Amino acid sequence: MFMLSKETMNSVMSLKEKISDPKRRAECIAEVEDMIKMKESHLARADWGSCCGNIRNLAPQIEGELHVLQNTLEALKKKDSPKASSLLDEYIAMLKKNYTPEPEHW
Repeated sequence: MFMLSKETMNSVMSLKEKISDPKRRAECIAEVEDMIKMKESHLARADWGSCCGNIRNLAPQIEGELHVLQNTLEALKKKDSPKASSLLDEYIAMLKKNYTPEPEHW
C-alpha cells in the first residue's frame, strides 16, 4: 500500500463539497483537470518502471483512478452534478482502499 498526504485527501473531499454548487463548476472542472494531469504523470513514471517488475501493479491501479477522474470530468462538463459526485465517491473509495494516510509525525 502506498501513502497519501492529508492535503491530497482534504483536496478531494473539498472538491466533493463544491460539486453541487453550479457557481463553482468551472473551479471543479479545473481541479479535476489538474488531478488528471497529475495521475497521467504518475502513470508515465509507473510505466517507465515497468521494466523492473511494475511494483505491485501500480500502473493498472493508476489507470483505474484516471478512468474515474476522466468520467468525473465528463459529468461535470455535462452539468451532471449527481453523477460527478457519485464518481468522486468512487474515487475516494479507491484512495482509501489503495493508500494509507501519511503518518502524523515523521
